[in-house]
Amino acid sequence: MSNNQYMTMGFEGVMYVGPRGATSTTGMTVAGSVKDPKLTYSYDEVDASLRRHKGLKVVQKGMLDIGINFTLPNIKPRSADAALIVSSMMDRRQPISICMLDEENGEGFIGDFEILGGDKSEENENAQE
Repeated sequence: MSNNQYMTMGFEGVMYVGPRGATSTTGMTVAGSVKDPKLTYSYDEVDASLRRHKGLKVVQKGMLDIGINFTLPNIKPRSADAALIVSSMMDRRQPISICMLDEENGEGFIGDFEILGGDKSEENENAQE
């Protein structure tokens, strides 16, 4: 097992990052600098009303949000994946593509994400994260 594999979505997989708009892992970089990625899904009802429903509101279950939480240690010099993540975090108008795939059968997701800066900690073992 490679040291770049993580337990994500209940399987061992790999996280890739790349410039926004990517539609495959070709041209993306393995996010080897990232520690402990955790994936969350939030489902909610979405309005699916169409003109043919003649004013009646139609709702169906739809995916509202996917979130990924991870730790990026403050290590220099930065690798290409860490540099892309940090530059996206500094400029909210620059989302990046993230792909998380199950290495066994290639299932997973790919999409554009905005990186939101997280908590900063300077306690003992967390001083460099």
